[in-house]
Amino acid sequence: MRPQAAAMLLVASAVLAAVPDDVTEFDLENGIHVITRTIPGEEVEGLSLFLTGGVRVADSDTQGLEAFSLECAMMGSTGFPGHMWRELMDETMAEWTGSYSYDYSRYHLRCLQEDLAVLCLRFADGLLHPQLDPSAVEQVREGMISAALQDMDDPDEQVWLVANRAFMGDHPYRLRPEGTVETLATFTEEDVRRCLGERMMSGNLLITHAGPTPPGELRTMLEESFGAVPVGATVPDPVPPFGPRSDSLALEHDGVLTAFAVVKFPAPPPGDPDLVPFMTGMHVIDEILWQVLRTEHGLTYATFGGAAVYRRSWGYMYVSSPDPLAACSLMAGVMRDAISGPFDGELLEGVVELQRTYDAMDGERMSSQCRILGSGWIDEGDWRAWYRYADQASEVTPEDVRRALDTWVTRAGWGIIADSSEVPFGEFRPWSLRPGGGPR
Repeated sequence: MRPQAAAMLLVASAVLAAVPDDVTEFDLENGIHVITRTIPGEEVEGLSLFLTGGVRVADSDTQGLEAFSLECAMMGSTGFPGHMWRELMDETMAEWTGSYSYDYSRYHLRCLQEDLAVLCLRFADGLLHPQLDPSAVEQVREGMISAALQDMDDPDEQVWLVANRAFMGDHPYRLRPEGTVETLATFTEEDVRRCLGERMMSGNLLITHAGPTPPGELRTMLEESFGAVPVGATVPDPVPPFGPRSDSLALEHDGVLTAFAVVKFPAPPPGDPDLVPFMTGMHVIDEILWQVLRTEHGLTYATFGGAAVYRRSWGYMYVSSPDPLAACSLMAGVMRDAISGPFDGELLEGVVELQRTYDAMDGERMSSQCRILGSGWIDEGDWRAWYRYADQASEVTPEDVRRALDTWVTRAGWGIIADSSEVPFGEFRPWSLRPGGGPR
């Protein structure tokens, strides 16, 4: 176990991630579902608006339009123009955070309790009646394009998209929720109005809250602000399986001093009984990767593994190394050994306790509480899901992990960015993660 991880483990408490009993659910009159966790004694509120559907309601030409539209709506409304909105932000010191994923968009508010009502009222007004001042729209466009260009210039970011080419095929998750430079440049004010008009319907929205405002008061507040949202819903297509059914590799040249490599592989979806042992196993593999690639072989200063949980999920391993051939071969060997077993029981126990510490620390934030409540409800229709996962991890055995990895790690999609003048691209092949090197 890494030194910093061991240090964290020493301060781990015995606090269980038990399902909380201070959560209330209700529907607004127009059908918007609300989940609130009441936390008395606090002054800070957290409130998240989730817009469900994600990239499944987009295509190659409209990817990023939803994010662009929400950001434009946050620049002011017809009844509360941009200069008044900015003054309110200065007065309240409120913080707004937009995040965009494959399955939903989320806008989160952090503010003092005394300011929650007026901020929600103005927030909803912007979504329903955006001002869309041309200069403000261009400001949003420039900021989002600048962020997209920065990602394109960073091989450490781009390698994940290179891996997507190998792993996902033509899957909807190949689309970029934040948009691309090309799509962001084309969106018009009319596109924004149409997008918000189509997406701002009660059945597409979920509101989660964590803070001191009690449920009854919160309901009244939200009826006043979001009660005008029209009734209706968009029904997105089901999430299809990922593309290629065999090991695959995507290579990209860049004159980098160190190569970057990511491998992705199938993982259990939310609600599957294999999800907890799979995620737990990936936490252990994260530790083993460091031990093997860094401590034993000195091939990297950065390696990690984990699981990305969406309606279609995947596991991943990452490494940056000047010798990607050796590093990727070792990385694949770590997974093959984990599937073959035996799995280290003591390491598993330590990693589970460490993860509980991380989860407990992350859960202290109102933003995290809102995210946990919302993602559980969106993924499984039950906000309790992620609390249960945390509890179930302590019951996972080495055999549970080995079986889950054996069941789901059926193929590998590799993405590598390296300098082709320094690294022999002709020697690269997709490394199998299966014991014996063959498909399952």
